[in-house]
Amino acid sequence: MTMQRRTITAVLCAIALCESSASIEALACQAAPPVPPTAPDAAKATPDRVPAHAARTASAFQTELVDLGFDAAAAIPVKPHERDRSRVQEIVALAALEVGLPTKSAAMANQIVSWRRGSVLAELAIDAARAGRREASAVFARQAQAALGNVERWQRERVMVKLAQAEAWLGNDDEARRLESGVGEPEQGKVASVRAATASAEKLDAMLDDAAKMIETANFDLVANALQVCDDVARRSAGDEKRWSRIEELLSKASGKVARDIQIRACLALAGVRVEQGTREAARALVGRAISVRDGARWTPDAFLQITAAIARTQHDVGDTENARAELDAAIAAFDSGIAQVADVFRAVPLCSVAEAFMHLGDAERARAVFARAIEEGARNPNARPRAEDLAQTCASMARAGVEPDEAMWSRLRAIRAGLVDPW
Repeated sequence: MTMQRRTITAVLCAIALCESSASIEALACQAAPPVPPTAPDAAKATPDRVPAHAARTASAFQTELVDLGFDAAAAIPVKPHERDRSRVQEIVALAALEVGLPTKSAAMANQIVSWRRGSVLAELAIDAARAGRREASAVFARQAQAALGNVERWQRERVMVKLAQAEAWLGNDDEARRLESGVGEPEQGKVASVRAATASAEKLDAMLDDAAKMIETANFDLVANALQVCDDVARRSAGDEKRWSRIEELLSKASGKVARDIQIRACLALAGVRVEQGTREAARALVGRAISVRDGARWTPDAFLQITAAIARTQHDVGDTENARAELDAAIAAFDSGIAQVADVFRAVPLCSVAEAFMHLGDAERARAVFARAIEEGARNPNARPRAEDLAQTCASMARAGVEPDEAMWSRLRAIRAGLVDPW
């Protein structure tokens, strides 16, 4: 039996990515107790910094959902649909990681034929780094770089910045700076958000100075990345209202320099941090700000549905569940009245976001009903490719939300998968 064969047998095909003893080291590191991160103040990281697979254990139905979703995505022919196929495969692979299936996520990554294989592997490197599993992170990082090959510059940069984030989580700042050196504007500042989560308290104000400079450029990508830095600094600023005032001032300065949905999500992210830190009134003010931005713009019915779902989740978190439910009901009604404006290929995903929101509110019955509708909307297109995309994304969404399909839904999901045949 060859060394490759022994390796695969030893890990029960769990990783299926690395054909050397390094894969055994990665698995051993994942099984070992987490090593404390060496980055300054790492012990102060907030609960959201815990890797998804360490914080959650996937149920059998979640495993089955991601398997079905990935199978649907993989059914899409590589030619001429490589881009769409890989994009949806990445979505499902990351959902597997999020629900606590990192080994399955890694195996899925190995089946992606585009640069997105490297993207998923880089996320696995970050996930391992956040848990302090250095060897596992290094294995995934090497695999991510090896997966890139001849790709476009922006694709390589996106993966390399993720690898830089992994190094930053491990406290290897020199290596992080090397990996992010020379990247274009869309990726600049993304590693800084990790540094904000792990840096010493004395450096946080300087990071806000850098974020302010990024916002002053009025460059869309730099401003969006600066808002993420603000979010990570905020997580380290419990009780520091002076710093919080500056963060909200920077949020105001960013208004008008990024799309409204990014403004809204930045408000909601900060509101979530306020909830975690026990300042609910301040959180409510940020939710109100998000609603004002939404109500001050015109949206397509599908976009309105998705952004309202995000708002409703945070409304629930601040203790305003009844208004959250009312927002969701009104958004569905608006979606229904304008559904003729929404192509069938753009209906399932927004409905999934609402279903996830209902589950977040604790209404599993309503969530399941909306997911059932999303399943049907996603099956309308006469071509198999969009049906496969919607089926894969709906399965991933249900797995993330923790909604178990009933018997009728399982039957329908499998029937749609069985019907994925020409024409694509």
